[in-house]
Amino acid sequence: MTAANRLLEDGATHESLSLRAVAREVGIAATSVYLHFPDKMSLLLAVYERHFVELINHIDQAVAQQTDPVARLRATAAAYCAFADDHPDVYRVMFMVPSVPDLPREISDDQLPGAAIIESVHEIIKDCIEAGRMPRTDPYAATLCLWAALHGIITLRAARPYVPWPPLDTLIDTLLVGSIGAT
Repeated sequence: MTAANRLLEDGATHESLSLRAVAREVGIAATSVYLHFPDKMSLLLAVYERHFVELINHIDQAVAQQTDPVARLRATAAAYCAFADDHPDVYRVMFMVPSVPDLPREISDDQLPGAAIIESVHEIIKDCIEAGRMPRTDPYAATLCLWAALHGIITLRAARPYVPWPPLDTLIDTLLVGSIGAT
């Protein structure tokens, strides 16, 4: 799994990654990899799951002390961005390596890496709406819009470092108030 992650960090795509390439990276026989991962999808899911557990733990620690729903939402957004800043290669593997367009097999909802984070933010946004701290809207759509906006902030700051970006906290606060109306 570590070798697969390293190959993805170094620019491999889902298409170019293979169990044989992982075996070469580690210096073992290809058949040895098959003892742990029956197919490439199982290997990729293991890589993503490990990273998403790290991200979830990071977010959970940031949110643990917050009781106000907007403060929880802000802490979640800040922790997500901080994780991306602290682990740029991991973030790239999680969100910027092109996905598999035609999955070789069905993946159940509970196997989808990141589903727990989406559900957690969805619940926080529902809490914000129910508390009257956000306008009534589709909380799932708001969750995906928030994710897209945070991803945009993260990737643009990395890709365009010469832009005089305001501090990350300012960008997050502006996003939460201006875009999704959290007050």
